[in-house]
Amino acid sequence: MADVRPFKGLLFNPDVVGPMEHVICPPYDVIDFQTQEQLYKRNRYNVVRLEEGKIELSDDDDKNRYTRSAEHLRLWIAEAALVRDEIPSYYLVRQGFRVGNGFKHRLGLVAAVKLEEYEQGSVIPHEYTRNGPRADRLALMEKCHANISHIMLLYRDSQNTILQMLASATTETLVFDFKDADDQTFEVWRIADTSQIKFIRDMLADKPLYIADGHHRYETSLTYRDSYTPSSSSDDHACNFVLSYLVEFNDPGLIVSPYHRVIKNSDIESQKKLNQIIHQCFTETPLQWKIGSPTESLLLEIEDKRTYPRSFCMVSSVNHTASILTLKEEYMPDTQGPIEQFEAWILEEVILKPAFEDGIDQYVEWMHNPSEALERLARNSHQIAFLLSPPSMDLLEEIINSGKKLPRKSTFFYPKLPTGLVINLLESIV
Repeated sequence: MADVRPFKGLLFNPDVVGPMEHVICPPYDVIDFQTQEQLYKRNRYNVVRLEEGKIELSDDDDKNRYTRSAEHLRLWIAEAALVRDEIPSYYLVRQGFRVGNGFKHRLGLVAAVKLEEYEQGSVIPHEYTRNGPRADRLALMEKCHANISHIMLLYRDSQNTILQMLASATTETLVFDFKDADDQTFEVWRIADTSQIKFIRDMLADKPLYIADGHHRYETSLTYRDSYTPSSSSDDHACNFVLSYLVEFNDPGLIVSPYHRVIKNSDIESQKKLNQIIHQCFTETPLQWKIGSPTESLLLEIEDKRTYPRSFCMVSSVNHTASILTLKEEYMPDTQGPIEQFEAWILEEVILKPAFEDGIDQYVEWMHNPSEALERLARNSHQIAFLLSPPSMDLLEEIINSGKKLPRKSTFFYPKLPTGLVINLLESIV
């Protein structure tokens, strides 16, 4: 049974920090060095200082990026740059963004969700995780005792009962209303009415929650909960909850994209093994596209020539070719469940694991932007790009309900909600 609660959110005070668009930042896992530098310069209160602080050469166990995040958090609260709400609330967020020539909106609810082991079935994952990101997020939590950023959860509301109630809440007074540098719009409302809170909590109680984004942060929160010893061991203590952004499965603004795989630094032996696997297990359909041509023309040609399912595109900077790879029938898995139809799973199980074994992290980079992947090939810094198609939400739900997990970075839910709209202090939320 899902336990989705209001909480006393910690929010930026625009009177102190200035415009909200200057203090938000992307989630930690999409912040590169250049973006980090830009965000540091944008505003002294930019939340990147909490979410993904700089590493310094003098860092040690006593002074490092995590201790500096905690210092900033304490200072900003003392300066009233961050102010905690006095009443537990839900926070309703409507995000607007451009897709092609159109404009879409997504409506989501920010809440504190009770942490449960996956086996209990109230919170359901769909991807495997890595030790490195979990250790990084745990170190941050242990110093700040806060959820700086949220996880993203999906739920089913087939009768639109919850959505109708949330839509009615948009008539309330706005907490934030702004546009960022990427032309995305954000409207945030506070839901503090006790009757509305009860309705939302009761309606979500019997619904499974699917992790769309934030598997590492969820598992980190479980570890933090199990290791943290609060003054009160109450079940209501905030260490038992995780900051979450809940979106209905069929929201028109819910867009899922693939993570493409790009091969780098592969030695001659690894390349030979990879090529052998491809020639043996896949039918190759050559494409006309050449490296340096527009990405859009390649995507159109892929869509025109690929076959479904179990096919994806490979582009090689070694022999300057692009082709569609389709798994041969004799190499299809013995089981024909939903996960065996998922491109990222086929790529990982049939090509990457056999070719690189335990060295996947050494040779593979994950990119959600196909133009960026192809640019790496054009610069000859990478050898091969595997371009995957957008996954089907129906297929993804089938896989989740089957209890199986996809390889890490199989899905990219666009656009990501920025960090900094609401922070959750891991103290009592009641």
